[in-house]
Amino acid sequence: MLAFDKLLKLAVATDVEELTYTFFRMPRSAFPDKNDRPAVIKTWETDKKFTDPDLLKLQNGVSLMSNYFFYVSMNSATPAKRLDIAEAITHITDPALKDVYLRDAVATSRMKIEEYEKVAPSIKPYMISVASKTFLVEYEKVLHKNVGQKGLEFTYNDINDKPVSFSDFKGKFVYIDLWATWCGPCKAEIPHMKKIEEDYHGKNIVFVSLSLDKPKDAQKWKDFVTKEQLKGIQLMADKDFSSDVAKNYDVNAIPRFLLFDTKGNIINADALRPSNPELRVQLDKLLKG
Repeated sequence: MLAFDKLLKLAVATDVEELTYTFFRMPRSAFPDKNDRPAVIKTWETDKKFTDPDLLKLQNGVSLMSNYFFYVSMNSATPAKRLDIAEAITHITDPALKDVYLRDAVATSRMKIEEYEKVAPSIKPYMISVASKTFLVEYEKVLHKNVGQKGLEFTYNDINDKPVSFSDFKGKFVYIDLWATWCGPCKAEIPHMKKIEEDYHGKNIVFVSLSLDKPKDAQKWKDFVTKEQLKGIQLMADKDFSSDVAKNYDVNAIPRFLLFDTKGNIINADALRPSNPELRVQLDKLLKG
């Protein structure tokens, strides 16, 4: 009976706490100030936060951990950023909780290959269960499934209706930006793309911006390229998301970036964005050979 009472108390506390975090993520026209939150939330924020393995007996025990770390990262004094997974587990003391949290965090993180390889050494020692080890084998297999494969040979027109083919870039590294004029996040990357093209001008890499605008909006795309003075190679696919390039790389959301080696083989079919400083680190390493 004592065990049941303890678990019930934990379940109630977990429900209240998790619902509080998710409440502040619900769509609304205005959000309260970071300091205008129930005082009880501050009492939940502790250095050694998750210590009770009984959380795993609850349906929402893992999601509580996920929502807690998301809330803390978004409402910290510093600018919001993707929470460092390795940093998060320093607040979890129980080994079983660390194991399950990490498995869920990696599965839902949408990390790029480079991001995963950077954090993997610090988290793998904590992923000790058979379930986690099996998960990692499959996760890494999927993450690297396209690496080393030959890139799709395509030919699309530039703004002067001149055909340009993927094979034209053989001998150079190729970084492709799949975007569209209607895509806000795509346009947010443009200043970063311009800067990186400028900084790597004359080096053995070509930057290609490949529009997935609808064919009927071809003129709109041309006008946008001209008005914004976009640099690099500017191309437009023939059938937006039904184009071969979009179908071949399973592109269902943009912006999306592709990176290829000098032989035209895939380095990453979901590459780092221009706004990510780690991209420059990767490109410098590639160009140095």
